[in-house]
Amino acid sequence: MARLCIAFTVIVVVFLSVGRTASSQNRRPAPPRRSAPPRWSPDVEDVFFDDVRTTLVGERPDDARAGTQRADPTAEGRRTNESAVPGFVWSTRIAAETIEDELKQLKNRAMQDVTTPGPFKGGGFRQCRDCFSVAAIMFAITAEFDGPVRWKESAAGLRDRFARAGFNCKVGTDASYHEARQRRANLEDLIRGDRVDTGPGSTNPDWTDVADRGPLMKRLEQATQDRLSPWLSSRSRFRQQRNHVIHEAQIVAAIAEVITREGYEYWDDDIYLDYARRLGASAAQVDAAAEKGDYERARQAAGEMSKACSQCHEDYRS
Repeated sequence: MARLCIAFTVIVVVFLSVGRTASSQNRRPAPPRRSAPPRWSPDVEDVFFDDVRTTLVGERPDDARAGTQRADPTAEGRRTNESAVPGFVWSTRIAAETIEDELKQLKNRAMQDVTTPGPFKGGGFRQCRDCFSVAAIMFAITAEFDGPVRWKESAAGLRDRFARAGFNCKVGTDASYHEARQRRANLEDLIRGDRVDTGPGSTNPDWTDVADRGPLMKRLEQATQDRLSPWLSSRSRFRQQRNHVIHEAQIVAAIAEVITREGYEYWDDDIYLDYARRLGASAAQVDAAAEKGDYERARQAAGEMSKACSQCHEDYRS
């Protein structure tokens, strides 16, 4: 009887041990406890792209092939203007509709500045120079634009015509007046929907052959001081002018990119490039905030934009 009890006890112990082992094997380990991801404020999130792969240009580097050695960023001859590369994504700076609206405004301005020879020679040629130079830049961007945009097929030829007119309108002469009238007529035809035959245009011209830096700086000053500053002076004015704020912010962002291109004064100066990029980034933030109707963020970004301009003007004189 004692032996039977001992045997029964052994069987029970073995059964319970096997049960515990099977249970422990089937039980999943508890997931490790991790900290919650940080929550960034909107002003921090706007600094980064949602998907940087949609913005980067060129072939991605092969780290496995290149090994661990990296190029020295201070090496002589490095490219200081990294954004100025073939295939630049202009749609990250300016919308196709903004280009079209800007050219419509320039058409209206040309109709005021190009009237008769007397007023033109008396000073109107200076306004025409600024007008046609900005138009040339808009057509240059159109020729490179990475999406559907009006007048793209003829943009290169139009760029060359308006670039030449902008340079020739440095003086008020009969020749520059007649050319200004022709460019005004071109703008009128384009806006009306007529075709303007300009030829193919030059291939990959330097940006400094499209427009002088002076007229572009004037357009920046007009956008930042004459328009954006008063439009962002109060919430009510911002609501009234919100669409115009978006337009001017995109113009600033686009021109801030143009003036960093090779050949323009200070294009290879890292300090100047930093100012220009800060200007463009702040303008993009004004644009994004205005799209969402966020007055406070638009006002703060405009303040950063003005700061970049002021600091640049203190260090550099046009």
